[in-house]
Amino acid sequence: MSALDAIRGVTELLSAPEAFATGPQGPEHSLAAGRAGAAVALALLADGADGADLRRAAHGHLAAAVKSPGAMRGGGLYSGVAALAYAARTMARQPGEYRTLLDGLAPRVREAAAGRGAALREELAAGAGLRMHTFDVVSGATGLGRLLLALEPDGPALAELIGSLAELAKPSSENGAERGGGLPRWWTAGGPGLPGADPAYPRGHLNLGLAHGVPGPLALLALARLQGVQVPGQDTAIEALASWLVARRVDGRWPMTLRVEDEEAGRLPADPPTRAAWCYGTPGVARALFLAGAALGRADWRGTAVAALVDTLRDPSTWHLQGVGLCHGTGGLLRITQRMAEDSGSTELAGRLPGLADAVTRQLDAALGADEPPGLLEGTAGAALALHAHANPSAGPPTWDAFLLLN
Repeated sequence: MSALDAIRGVTELLSAPEAFATGPQGPEHSLAAGRAGAAVALALLADGADGADLRRAAHGHLAAAVKSPGAMRGGGLYSGVAALAYAARTMARQPGEYRTLLDGLAPRVREAAAGRGAALREELAAGAGLRMHTFDVVSGATGLGRLLLALEPDGPALAELIGSLAELAKPSSENGAERGGGLPRWWTAGGPGLPGADPAYPRGHLNLGLAHGVPGPLALLALARLQGVQVPGQDTAIEALASWLVARRVDGRWPMTLRVEDEEAGRLPADPPTRAAWCYGTPGVARALFLAGAALGRADWRGTAVAALVDTLRDPSTWHLQGVGLCHGTGGLLRITQRMAEDSGSTELAGRLPGLADAVTRQLDAALGADEPPGLLEGTAGAALALHAHANPSAGPPTWDAFLLLN
């Protein structure tokens, strides 16, 4: 199967009326697995002879998502009003398209962002560890901040949220920001999985995943800076968070998490679990560090980020990927590598793209044959977008992958 055939197979699946008639993927308003994500994928893939039909199908998914139970609730970027707003803005091609819908959703998005920002400040003040969904990309302040950066970059809601995220890097009287001097303020109570006690992390952990850890806020702070959005303490926070990440590499790569006990003792694990994914692992961290370097003009950070990704790509035995999706599969690795190759000019990264694209094509073929879910984050829809972007680097809006905090 060719890449074009694989992409076409995904669009046919997403455009079928029964695509989301039943299934355990999640709420229809979900950006990760529901109709909102399907609408985004179809709209971005709608080029060529059947583009008008795909756009109609995309609109149908969005309309169904808007009417679905829970769609008008707040939450993070990947559900409810924020997911709908992200989908509508990404799908819009003409001035004023989806304007009525976006105008109706914007106040609810601001309200959700204010709630996350307030919760973040409260948890930071308490000093008992953060909950990931308070500050992360998928459910927390970071994801909502990326949406506000797209919708209302000059608005007070974004400035307030950026300010709350900048506080992650502030030292406190009890928690120093440097290794060996205590814990960063953003340490997380419990383990990286479900809420509650985790025997592997008896005192909590520090999350280094782009999806759920500190690289997400770093990426947002940097992206906002690159777009001219600045608040007091933002540059200091970028400097502190980026420097912290640089100092936590193990053999040139980043662990997925660190135990509180190790951080307090100033030691790094000798052989930590690794992954070459968007959600956790070196590729996601490298992208956040690269953006930080671009924001503050730090060529050393950019170089470190590129070198770490190059090193990771040389050894597929360390990838530990699952499936073909954007979250923890080959689709996400392809997308990050393409972004980094384009922005850095690295010929070595560019040279890895054809092999990654071939791998995604093969896995998409297998996934379609196995009737795997067509979700945007973990399923075949996101993988098709990554493959389409590789084959057509100038097609679609340049920031379609903003929900991943890659741009």
